[in-house]
Amino acid sequence: MTSRAIAGAVLAAAALIAWLAIVFTLAARLLQAVIAISLVYVGYLALRGFQAMRDARRSARRGDTERSGGRPWVTLLIPARNEAAVIGEGIATLVAQDYAGAEGPRFDVLVVDDGSGDATGDLARRAGAGLGDRFRVIRREPGDGPHTKAAVLNFAHAACRGEVIGVLDADARVAPTFLAGAMGAWAADPAAAAIQVQRRAGNHGARWLAAAQDEELLMDMASQCGRLATDGTAELRGNGMFVRRAVLERIGGWNDGALTEDLDLSTRLVTAGERIALAPQVEVHEEAVLTPAALWRQRMRWAEGSLRRLLELGPGLVGNRSLPIGRKLDFLAFAGEFVIPPIFVAAIAGSLVTIVLPRPADWTVPASLFVGYGVGTFLLAVGGLAAHGVRGLELLGRATRGSLFLSHWLLVVPAALVRIVVAEPTTTFVQTPRVVRRLDP
Repeated sequence: MTSRAIAGAVLAAAALIAWLAIVFTLAARLLQAVIAISLVYVGYLALRGFQAMRDARRSARRGDTERSGGRPWVTLLIPARNEAAVIGEGIATLVAQDYAGAEGPRFDVLVVDDGSGDATGDLARRAGAGLGDRFRVIRREPGDGPHTKAAVLNFAHAACRGEVIGVLDADARVAPTFLAGAMGAWAADPAAAAIQVQRRAGNHGARWLAAAQDEELLMDMASQCGRLATDGTAELRGNGMFVRRAVLERIGGWNDGALTEDLDLSTRLVTAGERIALAPQVEVHEEAVLTPAALWRQRMRWAEGSLRRLLELGPGLVGNRSLPIGRKLDFLAFAGEFVIPPIFVAAIAGSLVTIVLPRPADWTVPASLFVGYGVGTFLLAVGGLAAHGVRGLELLGRATRGSLFLSHWLLVVPAALVRIVVAEPTTTFVQTPRVVRRLDP
């Protein structure tokens, strides 16, 4: 069955569930009971995520994750297309990395100039000159393969020197201890095939929208840490992800056709029996988008990529008999998050239609879906923020802002499902617009 057919079936099932719930009281109460049970589960994830994030940060402050020897060689890979506004400052933070073994530095930096029409390549070379032969810029000419980030990463793979490949965005800003911290966290979980660090919105002080995205990143890490702590699966998030080269090659490299290469790789790793670790104590700062239009384009790409990943790779993961049942249940619970938005939109639409009928719909159904979604994201936001030491009224205010911001997914996910049904697959990576400003500390 194709992704288009499955997406259509999901929309049809959501419409049916919504209609039954707004018309029949028993169906409404059953749906609301499911929402209540899911909130208990999300609350537990938030608690376990908070504990894992808090403990990791405490351990890092004590220096427990530092390792002085046996550090793997890491290639830091930066795909960049028309990134002249940000590439120089980002490379400067990588040049300053304090990551070495007894014989000297243990990393190199590889920038892929993906057919840029500006000075991206020249500015990168200038910023990375201090690394000598441990810094390289290679160019991928326009039209040389698919227009996806995964294709760029595959193009650069043969040029990577490291046994570990770390992928960073061109706008990434990191502390000098970033690489040592990430590898130290990984050393505490050496069986993991990959690891993801904590992303933060470096321009969080720019406006409300950027601050809300920073809170979203913290609640995402709380959710992931909670899932991992309960024998579930963690996922890579594109910027600040590291993967062992041998494992990457064993599962076939990056998927050129994937719209969200990080999520695609995550699912393929889990299906292959591998695990992904997390480093919430290590941060990479990036630019949050600052306009609603840019946010919508970004989120539609993310939603479509995530949904296509679930539809195309999910059956293989769930059907893998060698995987622990806990991993499968965790994946199904995660996939369930994408069912709530279309049910909510269908419940709103159906309720509006019944206004002219003798028996109006039960409006508690869409209300309970909205409140349930909001409470769940609020709990995760509290977990992520509290792990970073936020307390009192500031904690409540920021968690509320993050939860309100996350409600946009209630519209984005149904729109992405409709797009999958009616349109051809998106095959071009849409770059997030950059704003020339210094990132907040």
